[in-house]
Amino acid sequence: MSEYIDSRQDSAMAPQLHRSHGRQSFVIEKIIGAVGSLGAVSVASLLGIIIFEVVSRYVFNSPTYWVTELSTYLVIAMVFLTSGWAYKRSEHIRIEFVVDLLPAGLRPKVTSLAEWLGVTFVVLSTWQMSLYLFSEYLADSRSWGLLSVPLWIPQVPIVAGLSVFLMAMLKRMNDETAESTPLRFHSFAPGIVIVGCGIALLVGNHTVEALGIRINVGMPLIALFCVLGAMLQNGFKMAIMLALVLLVGAAVFAGAAESSTLMVGLVVLGTVLVLLSLGMEVALGLGLAGLLGLAFLLSSPQLTAVGDRYWNGINSFTYAAVPMFILMGSILMRSGITGSLFSALAAWTGRLPGGLAHATIGAGGIFAAFSGSSIATAATIGKTAGEEMMSRGYSPRMTMGAIAGGGTLGILIPPSIPLIIYGAMVGAPVTLLFAAGMIPGLMALVSMMVLVFAWAKLVPGSSGTTRRYSWNEKARAMISVLPFVALIIGVFSVLYLGIATPTEAGAVGAAMSALIAALKGKLNMRMLGEAFTETAVLTSAVLIIVVGAGILGWIVDYARIPQALVGFVEAQDLTPWVLMLCITIVYIVLGMFIDPISMILMTVSITFPIVALAGYDEIWFGIALMIVIEIGLITPPVGIILFVLRGISPDVSFRDIVMGALPFVVILLLNLLLIAIFPEIVHWLPDQIQ
Repeated sequence: MSEYIDSRQDSAMAPQLHRSHGRQSFVIEKIIGAVGSLGAVSVASLLGIIIFEVVSRYVFNSPTYWVTELSTYLVIAMVFLTSGWAYKRSEHIRIEFVVDLLPAGLRPKVTSLAEWLGVTFVVLSTWQMSLYLFSEYLADSRSWGLLSVPLWIPQVPIVAGLSVFLMAMLKRMNDETAESTPLRFHSFAPGIVIVGCGIALLVGNHTVEALGIRINVGMPLIALFCVLGAMLQNGFKMAIMLALVLLVGAAVFAGAAESSTLMVGLVVLGTVLVLLSLGMEVALGLGLAGLLGLAFLLSSPQLTAVGDRYWNGINSFTYAAVPMFILMGSILMRSGITGSLFSALAAWTGRLPGGLAHATIGAGGIFAAFSGSSIATAATIGKTAGEEMMSRGYSPRMTMGAIAGGGTLGILIPPSIPLIIYGAMVGAPVTLLFAAGMIPGLMALVSMMVLVFAWAKLVPGSSGTTRRYSWNEKARAMISVLPFVALIIGVFSVLYLGIATPTEAGAVGAAMSALIAALKGKLNMRMLGEAFTETAVLTSAVLIIVVGAGILGWIVDYARIPQALVGFVEAQDLTPWVLMLCITIVYIVLGMFIDPISMILMTVSITFPIVALAGYDEIWFGIALMIVIEIGLITPPVGIILFVLRGISPDVSFRDIVMGALPFVVILLLNLLLIAIFPEIVHWLPDQIQ
């Protein structure tokens, strides 16, 4: 009888609880959107003040003293205030290959475990960043710039953004389990986690000794409350799994504290691989591995480094170039330039054997350079060019191969966002990296077109029929892309004539792309708002990885892992050729699973010292690295772009996609071999500029 009464009470309470959950979810949704929109405002503000600086300096000869510092603070605000919105839109980069191989019944459990590990890291980060901000406020720390801004002011958006990020994560899990778990239980999970963070803030960075290990009290407190939250949200088994993963991670790092550098390196690498294989966002997986090292690998916890990395990780004007080039590509895409570019190139290559494939490669390479994403380019160009090529009688293999090959070129042909990230990591001038990528990029583009020409000649039926375009058709096609040509000339002119820095050149390009959209009648407030929003979200998804990699990098540097690897390589007495071959193989394998920017941030701090030992400089290695990453993106069987093409072309067999991409893999390998034999190909243009 009592069970019946309880059941009736639950039934009666259910609608009220669902309404309460709905209101709570609605409020959180509005908060995430409102805070995220501040990131879009930051993009617009960044564009405005940089353009103001360029005009003020070169038109009125009155340079400002505040734009560089303020721009950096706007980028920081943009990244963190938009992080929750990016999570809501599933834009944060994850490696899902391993999770997708799991049985269907196990996959949701592993995904939930990864989400709770991510929540634990974000709570720990919010706790440490809040303490860092409070210490900066008490110390009245100020910037070194002429503005002398109290540092706690630009640090507030970091804490606010992390808090909203946490809300977005908890909301998603709450929504996912709303139907499967009694609301009276799982609705308390977010509150439990937040209470744990609040108690840790009161405790501060107080440490105690247990089992011979110095432990920061707040860390196990937060872990405990996250485990309780997991129990309320997903049940007792999930709580046990989360607790075991955290305990094993802590024990492994604590056990490695007195071990050799090799063992420490293996522990760090193994932890990163396990966390990313579970499906954690790359930024959170790298950060959690680094945080475990800071807490348990050292003789005394150094968790204050977490706050330092959040503040200083992207506190550089160089990173302001990333949102400006993303914005330029976003506006161009909305202006319809992709279709016009493909049509114009098709008009000029239509008579050649494989003419549409030539146009696809050219349009893909050019657009990828401005969009900053090879994956997005493959999807965008694939929709435009793929249908046209197939309808004109091109074989699926040539069609898919041309799209894959053209899409990869964007990370090599400037302006390239991965090159900007690489330059910031190794301290190489972005202008020289852009110049170094021009000739190898054009070589790769031309060699792919030669491949298509030979393919069309040697394989009957692969390229469909050719078409002769009249000079009037060619002229009309070129007129439609003249504004785009003016954009390319304008961006590189202000960059290499010394008028603007790479960041300022990106802003000039974004402004010019808005003018192009206006000329096409596509510019309006809604379109600009969408472009600003997309820029903020993509920038957040990219640059937050820099923060996670920075936390992990602190441990890697402390353990002197790069130096140990350099010593190991020296002892093997490998020739430069063998060394570069080994590194190339590693990067090609990684490129099959990991996106380019994540790969750069995860590996360059370790591989570059080894490459430098072989006598290669940062400019040559940067270009070689871009080519190797391009190869990984389309290398069968699991190159990322191959799966993108499978998604947009479901009627084409995966075998045809793979067989179409393989010849382009060979072409890129030959280009890599060529710049290895003749490094002057990379260095000639930068040397002329210098």
